[in-house]
Amino acid sequence: MIFRKILPSAFLLITVLSAFAGTALASDISFFVGAEIPGAIKYNDVKMSLDNSPVYGLRYGRNFFQQISLEHTFAISPDYLFPGSNEGEVTEARGFIYNSNLMLNVPNIDDMIVPFLTAGIGLIHQYGDRNLPVGTKVAFNYGGGAKFPNMVGPLGARIDLRGYRAGVFSKQLNIFEISFGFMVTFGR
Repeated sequence: MIFRKILPSAFLLITVLSAFAGTALASDISFFVGAEIPGAIKYNDVKMSLDNSPVYGLRYGRNFFQQISLEHTFAISPDYLFPGSNEGEVTEARGFIYNSNLMLNVPNIDDMIVPFLTAGIGLIHQYGDRNLPVGTKVAFNYGGGAKFPNMVGPLGARIDLRGYRAGVFSKQLNIFEISFGFMVTFGR
């Protein structure tokens, strides 16, 4: 109940802070494709496995300092966490993900590879048929990866490995995500 009151305000604050971050520091937009590999979830007193899901999305990051940045992710999936033990009950399961993350860019010498660690909070939402086991959940995520900025002018690439933990109090679900993408860097 408290999440419903605090979460919208927290997202608004994070978005405003990101918009007013120093203009001289870098920002980037990443377009990515990946896969989500979920664990099982208990639904209607039955442990249910979920199928892997493709995910496509956009990440916008803005540096506050050289090593610290804030990143927002919006991703969609046309086949999101479909129940693996489906017996004709569910025919459509789509979804989206929104999260805001704090990122720690690990300092390095050459700036050709920028390793990073990340952690944040957001929402996962599954929609389609009525009997879907996930629904809407607050999700914490954590992980890391590497950015390869300015490979060709402002164009670069990135790889992310993330873990999601959704449903803190009931219907807990762990998801592993791997994604690859290309990025455009602005500023320094």
